[in-house]
Amino acid sequence: MAQSIVVLVEHVDGKVDSVTLQLLTAGRQLASQLNAQLIALALGHQIAGVGTALQNCGADKVVLVDNAALDSAAGEVQAKVVAQVAKQLDVCFVLVGYGLVGMELTPAIAAQMGVSALTNCVDVKFADDAVVVTRPVFDSTLHAHVALDNDERAVIALQKGSFAPAEASANQAPIETVNVDVASIPARSKVLGISEEPIGDVDITKAEIVVSVGRGIGTVEKIPLIGELADALGGVLACSRPIVDVGWLPRERQVGASGRTVTPKIYIACGISGAIQHLAGMRDANKIIAINKDANAPIFGVAHIGVVGDLFEIVPALTKAAREAKAG
Repeated sequence: MAQSIVVLVEHVDGKVDSVTLQLLTAGRQLASQLNAQLIALALGHQIAGVGTALQNCGADKVVLVDNAALDSAAGEVQAKVVAQVAKQLDVCFVLVGYGLVGMELTPAIAAQMGVSALTNCVDVKFADDAVVVTRPVFDSTLHAHVALDNDERAVIALQKGSFAPAEASANQAPIETVNVDVASIPARSKVLGISEEPIGDVDITKAEIVVSVGRGIGTVEKIPLIGELADALGGVLACSRPIVDVGWLPRERQVGASGRTVTPKIYIACGISGAIQHLAGMRDANKIIAINKDANAPIFGVAHIGVVGDLFEIVPALTKAAREAKAG
């Protein structure tokens, strides 16, 4: 049996997260290079619809572990389930999205499988007879290329946005259900419940234009400057985590891995350096415009338009231009 590459599916309420489609693109490329089969693996309860949604997304097979005990299973149990299935399928690589789920599960799955865990990756490919992953280092100012030894297996966590989403395929992947006795897996913790954060006075996830502010703004008194640009553009004001941590804006306006994920038509980052946790929440925006005085800021690595300069000069000028355009 050929070795397999598994993409761990992220899904909520029957909807497949976009990072899964991106992982399937990465997995398809790697599977073709290694002559391996690509498997989309979904865990959960009553997830037949998830399986159907994945059938034409480039995988050779969709595998479901559909078990009621997974509804309240903690990460340690999910990791053991993935490891059990990986052993059955002779998996050489497990691809995971490097979000909150991936941060918890990647090392846990790797420990259960007895293989390496490679987190925070932005690329994976087969080159010079080795599987090579690329990871940002030194606050994303440099990239390290790490080659795995031959026959080395690994769990690889890729940042969201590292690959384009898989395009719909004419091929319909078969769906296979694997039975795992989840209830018998010992656990030291369990999920008591899942609750949604209150939306607050604005839902930044629904906005078509998001103007976001980071610590580069300097003081809380200057935040209205960014809010005025958001108002002039008909958008909403958002922020990076440091702004919330110091209490300058409420948490419902935070963009990032520990905040909300936004996919607006336009995302304007003002004084935001571009920490990985922030990029995870906005890099799928259609158009990203970054304003920062530091030309080496990582935010420019994902920006479609980058402006190196003083935001206290640039933002008022943009606000004035937007108001004049609106006034006709």
